[in-house]
Amino acid sequence: MQRMIAVDKLARPDTHILVPLERMFQARVDQGFSPTNVMPHEEDFLKGRLHGIAAGEMQAMEAAGRTLFDFPDAPWEFQLDMARQVWDESRHAEIFIKLLDYVGSYLGEFPESEVLWSCTQVDDPACRVAGINRGLEGLACDVFEQIIRLAQKMGDPVIERAVDYVLADEITHVRMGSKWMRKLTEGDPERLRQAQAFQDNIDSLFNFQGARTTQDEAPQVPVEVGGRAIDFDATLTIAREARMLAGFSDEEIDRLLKAASRSAAY
Repeated sequence: MQRMIAVDKLARPDTHILVPLERMFQARVDQGFSPTNVMPHEEDFLKGRLHGIAAGEMQAMEAAGRTLFDFPDAPWEFQLDMARQVWDESRHAEIFIKLLDYVGSYLGEFPESEVLWSCTQVDDPACRVAGINRGLEGLACDVFEQIIRLAQKMGDPVIERAVDYVLADEITHVRMGSKWMRKLTEGDPERLRQAQAFQDNIDSLFNFQGARTTQDEAPQVPVEVGGRAIDFDATLTIAREARMLAGFSDEEIDRLLKAASRSAAY
């Protein structure tokens, strides 16, 4: 079996569309929307967000499996953690596919970004866990906290509890990434720097026009969900508590906030 396979080799139905994140951003600009992901004031916000997560969970499952295959000489404990993550992500994918059905959507209704899979193309397990576990799954903690708050305001315990259940696993996955990024680079500060730089590139991609901030400081916008108008975060906020539980230091979170505030990524 080939190592580090290309994204077009992923098993998907013919009706599913896999596109680079940059193309998704440009398509939204062409239609007069913000270049970033579906925003809270847009009609399909909840469907689009849940769809992006479901696709991301599938790619996370595939990526953890590929990491097991691509690095057979990695420590046994590392391989065990990756195998556990494959199992976790498969359950998460099932949960979000069921949530899509719950909100009247389905997997394949929206395009699937290949951004997570692109992180598997780096030939270093330390960079992989930095980019996927710390970068993208750290972002997932932010996204999940936002959806939980939205579900609470909607009075929807099904979405709230399902996403909270998955969030507990994601926190564990980020902690695994923190642990192995540091263990795999012990005694090699240059390799550690490269892994951190790989994560920084992921973080900068999702700074959302420099508008990300904390929950307390986020501006609110009116959102209509299920025929009800509620005030909600105008953009994706950074979940400080979840990230700290996941092994991020205050310094790392503050650096992420500062990078977001000056981002010119878009």
